[in-house]
Amino acid sequence: MMENKPTTRIINIIMTGLFIIIAITLVTITGSFYSVEENAKKSGQEQLMRTLNYVTNNLKLVIENRSLSLQQFSNELNSEETISAYLGSHEDQTNLLIQLDAEGIFLEAWQFNDGSLQELSEDRVKTYLIADPSLESLIASGSLVQNSSDYFLENQSFVNLYSPIVAADDQITGYFVAPLNLENMFKAEIFSDTSAYSGYPLVKNADMEVVIHPVESQVGLDIISDRQEQFPDLDLSDLKRLEEAQLTQDQGTLSYYSYWWNEENPTKVLKLGAFDWIDIGAAHWVVALNSDFYEHNRVPIQNNYILLSLLLLISAIILIFILLIRGYNKKNQAYEESQRLIEKQKFENERHQLEKRILKESKLEAIGLLTTTIVHDMNNFLTPILGNAQLLMDDYAENEELVSELKEIYLAAEKGKDLSTNVLRFSKVSEGQQDTVHDLSQVLKDTISEITILTPKSINVKSDIAPGILVEGFDKQDLQVVLYNLLTNAFQAIDTRPGNVMIRLKKADAECNAELQKRSIVTKDKEFAVLSITDDGPGIAEGLESNDLFDPFFTTKGSNGSGLGLFVVSSIADKYDWQIRLDRTQKGLTVCINIPLQKS
Repeated sequence: MMENKPTTRIINIIMTGLFIIIAITLVTITGSFYSVEENAKKSGQEQLMRTLNYVTNNLKLVIENRSLSLQQFSNELNSEETISAYLGSHEDQTNLLIQLDAEGIFLEAWQFNDGSLQELSEDRVKTYLIADPSLESLIASGSLVQNSSDYFLENQSFVNLYSPIVAADDQITGYFVAPLNLENMFKAEIFSDTSAYSGYPLVKNADMEVVIHPVESQVGLDIISDRQEQFPDLDLSDLKRLEEAQLTQDQGTLSYYSYWWNEENPTKVLKLGAFDWIDIGAAHWVVALNSDFYEHNRVPIQNNYILLSLLLLISAIILIFILLIRGYNKKNQAYEESQRLIEKQKFENERHQLEKRILKESKLEAIGLLTTTIVHDMNNFLTPILGNAQLLMDDYAENEELVSELKEIYLAAEKGKDLSTNVLRFSKVSEGQQDTVHDLSQVLKDTISEITILTPKSINVKSDIAPGILVEGFDKQDLQVVLYNLLTNAFQAIDTRPGNVMIRLKKADAECNAELQKRSIVTKDKEFAVLSITDDGPGIAEGLESNDLFDPFFTTKGSNGSGLGLFVVSSIADKYDWQIRLDRTQKGLTVCINIPLQKS
């Protein structure tokens, strides 16, 4: 496994450090946010409890004050003036006064309405007496309390204030009953909704029915069942938790999810609540106070949200930066791995090519040794043939027919010896006359005349040779080998069908010279002759590269070819710095050899 580069390790360390910093910061901010929220809840609940204490004390004082006013009135001389004064002092809260005898039987009733005092019949006021859940039992027991427990009439809540009528002998001769409208009293004396914040106090009885509420439609409702019936789609699970807490604890604070019931479509909010059970006369109530948590703590919570959002944004940017760095790092590693594989593949290809070249050279070396041995043996066979043929021609000089046949034997053996000599010369480093100037035109004509005996009868060989083309620095026998191999390839390409082979030699034109002179600094001042051999055979097959044809042992003739013909031609051309070009634009194949001319 490869070790990471130093830069990669540094990047990994930086990324790890950034991840740790982000994680620690997120944990810290989350803890801080949670701590701020909990502290805000605790602080809000403490504030609510203090406010609730004020509300409950005030509620007790107001009802007690109304009761004392009634007792004071009952001790005075009862006249229309005193009754009007009593009822007119708080006509929105206690505008009805009922007098009973000692047995609780109705005697009289008065109502103060629009500045005037009116007497009422029993039928008009008996609902207030019948609905009172405490009056009958309290009169029967003879121990009257300050006020009754709560009751509901026409979606309004009441308690009845009691005051006995005591005679001079301290005997109770009757009772005054004054219904107190709790809603009106609460709004006028205790709670006036002028705050910009949501939240309010409310009072419920032991049956969890709403006794006092800022929203009058809520008065008399059970906080769970009636509200569920009124709003069937709302989630009241937290209200059940609130109810359970209020029924099992004397006082307490908690946070819960509920709704503002003054909205047409109530939405769920997080409320802070405080509650306290109190007894006022015969009434047993739980007084509760609630507020919207997020309204009162908007600024610190918003600050925490902003801080958390900024941190998350910065974390996201850092994370994207880290991912980009990691992506770049991986891309860089992939690129480096790709380059390494490319270099490895290149090295493997070069090694393969080198192995192929070594194998070819070894094979050529082996063939050269074998060829040299065979040629030496063939020379040994040809030498007695030549000698004996010469002796026989001398001995039978008078027999012309026999001499003619012996001469054919002699010439054939001599050509075989010349061929073996050429093979031996090709397998060795040439020591020919490199500085000798030859007339290429004449050498080519002589070579063609010698090779024509090898030409099949079905093939017509033509030549077009320009005279007087002088070339220096080549061996005539090398040209013969080149021409022999090229003509042999042309004959084999045409095969047994009739065909034509054209041999041309001419000086290159100005355009061709200019193109050839560009190839190297050695040829920039030279002029060239062009030797071309054209056949009308099938040419080079499609998809076959021209360079492959000059590789040793490469052949398209199967077992009928050795793959050395064009290799020998290219080797001789390289030897003299001749340039070979294959032209297959027309039918058949044209092999062109560009030969530098003698310097002027």
